[in-house]
Amino acid sequence: MTYFTVLPNGEKPPTQAANKAYLLTDNWDDWFKFSTLYSLIIFDEDGERHSIGGVKIGEFNMAEDQRRAAIPERFDTLDERFFSLGQDDTYYYDLNRMGAATRDRILRGLRDVALDMELFERALREKVTGTSLLRSVTRTAVTGQFHRMARGGVRLTDYNFSYTAPKRSKGPASLTLNFTVAPESYPPTNVHVLIGRNGVGKTTLLNDMAQAIVDEEADAAMVGSFSIDLNETDDRLFTSLVSVTFSAFDPFEPLPTKQDRSEGVQYAYIGLKHVGSGKDGRARPPKSPDALSGDFGNSVLICRQGARVSRWRRALEMLQADPIFRDAEVSALARGSIESDDLKLEARKLFKKLSSGHKIVLLTITRLVETVEEKTLVLLDEPEAHLHPPLLAAFIRALSDLLINRNGVALIATHSPVVLQEVPQSCVWKIRRTGAHTVAERPDVQTFGENVGVLTREVFGLEVTHSGFHKMLRDAVGELPNYDAVVRKFNGELGDEARAIVQGLISVSDTDIEDDI
Repeated sequence: MTYFTVLPNGEKPPTQAANKAYLLTDNWDDWFKFSTLYSLIIFDEDGERHSIGGVKIGEFNMAEDQRRAAIPERFDTLDERFFSLGQDDTYYYDLNRMGAATRDRILRGLRDVALDMELFERALREKVTGTSLLRSVTRTAVTGQFHRMARGGVRLTDYNFSYTAPKRSKGPASLTLNFTVAPESYPPTNVHVLIGRNGVGKTTLLNDMAQAIVDEEADAAMVGSFSIDLNETDDRLFTSLVSVTFSAFDPFEPLPTKQDRSEGVQYAYIGLKHVGSGKDGRARPPKSPDALSGDFGNSVLICRQGARVSRWRRALEMLQADPIFRDAEVSALARGSIESDDLKLEARKLFKKLSSGHKIVLLTITRLVETVEEKTLVLLDEPEAHLHPPLLAAFIRALSDLLINRNGVALIATHSPVVLQEVPQSCVWKIRRTGAHTVAERPDVQTFGENVGVLTREVFGLEVTHSGFHKMLRDAVGELPNYDAVVRKFNGELGDEARAIVQGLISVSDTDIEDDI
């Protein structure tokens, strides 16, 4: 009896079987050129069913109009014309859970390129590989994570890298930022923060980083450079980069998106701008609310496929710490209760009911689930611009959880101390400008879970005490004779912290007077 059976689209496997594998044909279309996707179902020797996930199967020398590999309906091992690739690391993870014997039987029977690097190098020369098999998977994910796991290896890796910014003017050496990520660390260390006041160059730093990673021909003197101690199995720091910014005033244009993912670092943009210029060569206007709704609907369809759906469901459930998301039951989109034909319509309907801030969070986390693969760097520019603090904190936690799952890293440029509360001191760089020179320092206090007021003073220092309500209190203390007079001036409407500040200022003032006597 043959081990593998291919079932046509819509036909379900039997409810009972033993020692059998079924490939369920999926009509998912890649760029209107190929349909190579199957869902793998395995019944073990005890008759227990295991849903392993999506696998794409290609063929050498496919005809120009051939959309699917001509695999037989039943087989034990595909012949040398064919090759396959799992579409997610959980595919290999679940095969590992079934034991080495079953894992090897599946991978060898389907001629998996993650197991056989020589076969992978041959398959890379085929158009179907770059356009279809690697559409949702990076090349480095195959040679790194997938290859390790296909041989029974583990998922996560350490990160220890640095970025040296370009030298903008004469004077001291260029700015260098070091980043370290330790697997299984608690609190997690995969989200790093650049914080500082407006105008210190945080957005420019992120844009230069993106150019340095994605553009292999970029001049390091213009955009800076990354460095890393590469180990034996890694050939590059990051395999893909996702840039997230919803600022209407962002001066930088998104980088172009590649269809063929077989070469270089992949890039995805999440935000208000259109990728690419208009017919007249000029930048197109920002996306309309309807266009953003369309982006969300399209991303939902992809996130409902394969192992992405479980990551998406987990992210949405974490966002439901926010009452608006909880009342809207956004996680229902990631469950099987909505028919696929109605899914996009329902998703857009829910999306349009949300506030602008909630729309941005939901679109961002969904697109991140869609685009983040192994060894992805996510760059986020001021996510707090549209979010209130609890929603921002929930988003940071969902982001960190997703990146742990995908072995990725995020760098966030912000001026919000709420973001600092979510990461440890070792993951924070304070950015400040002294004249024409930019300086980076670690905070002097532990940041994870610290009081917002403490963090605000730590980052902004004298800027805090010389602006806003601090200045009003300082001026009042300078004008009035005592504490009670200051309180009366504000009609008794001073919070506990304001009263403490007034008492402190008066104490300092009294000490100065005594010193003068």
